[in-house]
Amino acid sequence: MHGKKTKVAISWSGGKDGCLALYRTLKAEKEVECLVSMVSEKHERNHAHGLRLEILQQQAKALNIPLVMVDSGDDYEHSLIQALAELKQERGIDEIVFGSLYAEEDRKWNEEVALKAGLKPSFPVWISKDESSRLLKEFITLGFSAVICRASDKIFDPSWPSRMLDWKFYEDIHTKKDCCVMGEAGEYHTFVLDGPIFSKKIHLVKSGVVLNSGLWSLDIEDCKLVDRSCQSNLLNQSLI
Repeated sequence: MHGKKTKVAISWSGGKDGCLALYRTLKAEKEVECLVSMVSEKHERNHAHGLRLEILQQQAKALNIPLVMVDSGDDYEHSLIQALAELKQERGIDEIVFGSLYAEEDRKWNEEVALKAGLKPSFPVWISKDESSRLLKEFITLGFSAVICRASDKIFDPSWPSRMLDWKFYEDIHTKKDCCVMGEAGEYHTFVLDGPIFSKKIHLVKSGVVLNSGLWSLDIEDCKLVDRSCQSNLLNQSLI
């Protein structure tokens, strides 16, 4: 007789780290109740990657997993702890999954937040810094598709946002000095469009690159969901 599955929530930004953490969590046969994303209702964007909320919702639909958006308000940490405690009480969540890689400070903060909410913290993609290259290779090899949605102007030029996270990117990122290939120090961020755990592909319909607070940002204005069985090359078209 099989035991009861662990119910989990996934800390969600829309990017590759959280997506890989979700993939490994599903592989571990845990029950994913929802994705949890910290957002600013005032600015109608999520905090981590500055994505428009409707775009983040479309991604959750493509994954077929409920999205819980938590308005940070005036106290980010308190808002998150309160939201997680409510998920524990209302949905029976046992565990919160984070996509942290090797930054000890981030892990410590995540652990404290989880414990204050009465949840077990989980770090399925936690690695040492020198394993970053292997993790990026795994993400691409598994068949995930992601677009660069933010890139530091200290390291990258405006052509990097809108690039796909593919083997050419894998080669090019290794040529950048003092840059984590996974972007763990905020060098770049991604938005995942497709992969083995997606029920639909995301096609970007309209977007543009802007410079905001030292980051070249891909402002995704519109997208649509496409059947994964459709042999279309929409995702390879140039972004508008």
